[in-house]
Amino acid sequence: MVMISDQNKKLKYPKSIWLIVLNEFCERFTYYGLKTVLILYLTTILQFNGDNSTIIYHSFVFLAYFMPFPGAILADSYWGKYKTIISLSIVYALGSVVLAGSSMVDYFFRLDVQKICSLFGLFLIAVGTGGIKPCVFAFGGDQFQLPQQEKHLLHYATKFSIASQLGSLFSSFLTPEFRQNVHCFGKDTCFPLAFGVPALLMFTAIAIFVSGSSMYVTKKPQQNAISRTFGCIFYALCKKISSSVPSRDHWLDNAKGLYTDSEISDTKAVLAVISVFTAYPVFWSLSEQLGSKWTLQAMLMNGRIDYLDWTIKPDQMHAIEPFLGMTFLVLFDVAFYPLLATVGIQKPLQKLTLSGVLAVMAFVLTAILQLNIIGNTTEIPPGQGRINIYNGFDCNVFVLSDSLNIHHDHIEPLEMINVSHTVVSLNVTENDVEIVFGFESECNFVPENYEFKTTVAIIEGEEISYLLTRLDLNTVTLNRVSICDNLVKEKFGNPYLRILIDHTFDFDDNITLNSADQNSLTSYSLSLFRGMEFNLVKVGKYNIHYNGTILTTPIIDIIPATFYTLTLQRNSEKMDVRLFTKDEGNYIHILWQLPQYLVMTIADVIFVVTVIKFQFIEAPTNLKSFISAVSLLTLSLGNLLVVIISTISIKNQIHEYLLYCGLMLADTLLLAYFSVVYRSNNTNMTEALN
Repeated sequence: MVMISDQNKKLKYPKSIWLIVLNEFCERFTYYGLKTVLILYLTTILQFNGDNSTIIYHSFVFLAYFMPFPGAILADSYWGKYKTIISLSIVYALGSVVLAGSSMVDYFFRLDVQKICSLFGLFLIAVGTGGIKPCVFAFGGDQFQLPQQEKHLLHYATKFSIASQLGSLFSSFLTPEFRQNVHCFGKDTCFPLAFGVPALLMFTAIAIFVSGSSMYVTKKPQQNAISRTFGCIFYALCKKISSSVPSRDHWLDNAKGLYTDSEISDTKAVLAVISVFTAYPVFWSLSEQLGSKWTLQAMLMNGRIDYLDWTIKPDQMHAIEPFLGMTFLVLFDVAFYPLLATVGIQKPLQKLTLSGVLAVMAFVLTAILQLNIIGNTTEIPPGQGRINIYNGFDCNVFVLSDSLNIHHDHIEPLEMINVSHTVVSLNVTENDVEIVFGFESECNFVPENYEFKTTVAIIEGEEISYLLTRLDLNTVTLNRVSICDNLVKEKFGNPYLRILIDHTFDFDDNITLNSADQNSLTSYSLSLFRGMEFNLVKVGKYNIHYNGTILTTPIIDIIPATFYTLTLQRNSEKMDVRLFTKDEGNYIHILWQLPQYLVMTIADVIFVVTVIKFQFIEAPTNLKSFISAVSLLTLSLGNLLVVIISTISIKNQIHEYLLYCGLMLADTLLLAYFSVVYRSNNTNMTEALN
């Protein structure tokens, strides 16, 4: 009786499991919290452009999913899981502190120092989170006695997955609130808080994990099958190359003699599974862009929900994925997968093919949405050039030019005209054309019947702007604003603004554009626009401040993918302000991203669950950890693909989205091919789990 009682006591559900589950929740909160706001930190605080921010973001994720491979080897062969988790968690926590500290270091040091500190912090975090990734769940599994506690192990897997999803959900929603709704260090955001809270959670994760040290079952590291598998491959290749004996049925059979039949068979199975893994990176390259390119797209969209008096933050949209993910995980087993089975989609590789089709659809929707945001673009017919003439005066100005086919047209006060003209010279791309300006009687700054003659340039395929203003109190001039107007829209759809001024403004004038949103401290000084060139600005509403006083002019509403020209002119001791728009984009509500999030999340859930089941079924028993690490490596390679494409820097973001559609379509065909030719190594288990 005593022996039976003791045995039942040993087989109770391990209490230490709850500490491991809580540790997972805190660690996932940390990782997804900093990852959610990272792309905005890179663009708004560190001032990297969209492509460079994407490269850094996906390089960070690449390293985070590359490190599970050395982490697994370190845990299985040298340190053991417990020591590996503790050691690399400390590295993880230190990286979180460095990142949080670097987000406020510009208060004391230069931007270059802040960039270096931030990148170093991200490096430490990637090493830490990646290194412990293959260890935490497996360490929890070590706490059970198998096969007696298989049911307990399944319950643990469910709790572990829920903790991971909840950590992701809460952090994806809360950290954007910390970032946006608190002001610190003179900025309208508070990244130190947005990074600081996840850092605190990481220290909490370590404390929770260490508190159970006396309860854990720890297994000593021992030589595993990984080295034998690589040795088998290397030896078989050497024998195949050097041996004069005819090849066997399979090239790995050349390893017979030094390696057992079982080891050779397992190696064959591993290579067959890894061959399927070659189709995974392209899917991950699309999936991982929800936190980068899709967030950059959301920055151009209107997140205001008036009836809730709340604004959805661009990086907050990422919280939709874990929320929908948990919902679909429950519904799919009950309804969706049985429905797929009725139409013949039942095998794992068939489901992966379906995920590929859905991913293509998601990025088609993304491209369509981006096209709507970008709106109109300037197209100048071949052989023609255009000029814009802005009237800086508060009176009518008459224009005459036979060459431009303008006869006594007039420009209304503070307005502008646009003229197209055919370039007549075949050898010279720029033509100078004479133009005459006359002034109505209300223009009291010039004599009656005064005419001003000058020339304007016409360049084939280009648009040039001129400002009619005063060179001084007594001299009228037509200022060429720049060599030509660069009307190529910014890749990510950010708006451009230029300010045209007359001679009366100097560096002593304190003129700024300040955000009309009380929760924003965004401000642009006139000195940034002295060259009268287009500059990138943030979407939003702005007031014009002159020497600390708001001018009584309408609020300037800046929307995405639009070129704005603001003219400031003093006329009769008053300041005239006009805003002109060209090639307007569209300020679409952020909830229009829901369709693409919905489709991509469905694809993600099917893909992730199926990949886990597939590798569990097909991997040899003693190589399941190795196969899991290789699977995570494919996610790393997917991020590397995003880095490579971002480095190429395709000028049109819509074209880039369509490129990913094309790559994913080709990859889907590859998955469909594998679904036909692949033969399972464990047919009985495959049928049982379908």
